Amino acid sequence: MKLITNFLLLFVTVFFFNCSSTQEQLLEINGKTVGVDTKSIILVKAGQYIDSDSLIEIPVKDGEFYYKAKLDYPQCVELYLGEAKNIGGRFMPLFLTNEKIDLTIYAEKEFDKNVVEGGELNAQYQKYKVDNIFISKLNTLHDSMALLLQTDQFHSDQAKQLNAAKRKPENREDKVIIQQKINDLKESNQYLSTKAQIIDNKLKLYNKKQKEFQQDYIEKNPSIVSYFFFIQDLMYHKERVDINIAKKNLQLLSDANPNHPYNTLAYNLTKAIDNIKVGKKYVDFTAPDLNGNNIKLSEKIENKIALLDLWATWCGPCIVKSRTMVPVYNDFKDKGFTIIGVAGERKNTDKFIRFLEKEKWPWLNLVEVDDQNNIWQKYNIDGSGGGIFLIDENGVILVKDPTAEEVRKVLESRLN
Repeated sequence: MKLITNFLLLFVTVFFFNCSSTQEQLLEINGKTVGVDTKSIILVKAGQYIDSDSLIEIPVKDGEFYYKAKLDYPQCVELYLGEAKNIGGRFMPLFLTNEKIDLTIYAEKEFDKNVVEGGELNAQYQKYKVDNIFISKLNTLHDSMALLLQTDQFHSDQAKQLNAAKRKPENREDKVIIQQKINDLKESNQYLSTKAQIIDNKLKLYNKKQKEFQQDYIEKNPSIVSYFFFIQDLMYHKERVDINIAKKNLQLLSDANPNHPYNTLAYNLTKAIDNIKVGKKYVDFTAPDLNGNNIKLSEKIENKIALLDLWATWCGPCIVKSRTMVPVYNDFKDKGFTIIGVAGERKNTDKFIRFLEKEKWPWLNLVEVDDQNNIWQKYNIDGSGGGIFLIDENGVILVKDPTAEEVRKVLESRLN
């Protein structure tokens, strides 16, 4: 009898041990807020927009929040306070794995004080920030730049005049021309004041050193932390991306993280940077018109000089620039020129329809709702309101973001 009792006790012990040891691992976030009155915490995944319906939004009650989920793969999200969904704001990178994570979140202006405890990837990221001495140097220089901006010592006298003219309501339609003059000042290093230019030169130096440090880290540690750095550069620092290094990093990181969704995202972003250049072929796509008919771009621009206008109803500068193209379109529409507009909208087409009823733009207008066809990503403008591309009869990109005057000159030389 005693032997049977001992056997049963052993069986029960082993049974419960096995149950506990095979218990499913989950992501579990316990958090509190300090000195900030926010109703929620928002987590934005790579490739998402902050106003997307598919965001993770965690309610905050009495300064505390909790979230639990089963993750299919480790990932990095951008953590925002809930109010950023409407007005934008600063974010904090947060690495999510099926582990317990404790967060202490401060007001946005004090995000540097945020505390993250738990998660191996978060520990890796924190160590990277400590080891990378260039981050603190860059932050100090950025603070100095911000002070110059606050005290009206940031811009050159020419830049101040142009910026003032751009803000005047009567110059609304001239904003595109003024912006081009501002761009010319930047190209000729005449946009900044002498003090700001000195700081900017130091920023360029330390940005180069920071980039070298980051690249060395990626090569030695091809983890999700490195993937975060890589995708951030592809999305937000396109102009600084060396395409050959990007292709090398893509191969390294995708090999180290097989079947991860970041592989597809990084591939598309790298491909867009490599392809969407003056002298290269445009990227074809299909998007619906207002009647829901799917329209293939190539079928509408074949053997024509075409202006592809990617814009959005919420992008003021895009709209101003598109308006300047109306006279150009009317003058050349019967001579082998066309415009195809694509509006990048969120959730639905209501604003888009109302806008076109008012503006009555005469060219073919298509719509891209919630990045269904990844058009913005394919054209290397994700994260922005839009972009304009002038394409020749053979499908080669002639100019990126041309002014109406530049388009007119090209058409006069080719079609008249």
